[in-house]
Amino acid sequence: MNSKDRNGNLDVSAIRNGDKSAFKTVIDLYYKEVYWYAKSLSRDETLAKDLTQEAFFKLWKKRGILKEGVLIRGWLYKSVRNTFLDHIKKYNKETRLLEMAYADALDNTIQTENEEELRYKMEIVEREIQNLPKKCSKVFLLSKKEGLTNNEIADYLGLSIKTVEGHLTKALKILRKKLKDKIHVLFVILRYTE
Repeated sequence: MNSKDRNGNLDVSAIRNGDKSAFKTVIDLYYKEVYWYAKSLSRDETLAKDLTQEAFFKLWKKRGILKEGVLIRGWLYKSVRNTFLDHIKKYNKETRLLEMAYADALDNTIQTENEEELRYKMEIVEREIQNLPKKCSKVFLLSKKEGLTNNEIADYLGLSIKTVEGHLTKALKILRKKLKDKIHVLFVILRYTE
């Protein structure tokens, strides 16, 4: 079955009917272009690959409901954009919830601890932060101790915002796991002055 109509456009009906060669033609034509679009949105190579693969996976999965005359390139771009926006919302929500939980735990701890115990626990926290992977520790300290925004950290270290966010999430998860049995997580207060 020819994957193009008589005007040279991709034949949506062939894809809708499950024609794998027509779908392969779509991948061959648009993969690189969609990937570069995803990379321009995310500024992260791994995430861009995931977004691109997800877009083509969704196209195949939803092929049965494609409307006649739909522009496949536009459909793929829209799919990448929507998945990227979902990713951002999910990441931001998870990070906010983690930080709120840690801030609450910190408030409770500060109210019940004396100064000496608090200092001892802060030393444990600082040691665990130093044990983080090098880049992860640097990003975390710039955020929590220096108070830099993710954009400022990205500019300062020459990283993408997504990479900075990834390091912060990783740091939060590692520290939560390492510190959960020792103390209520205190590292949210790393805006302290030494």
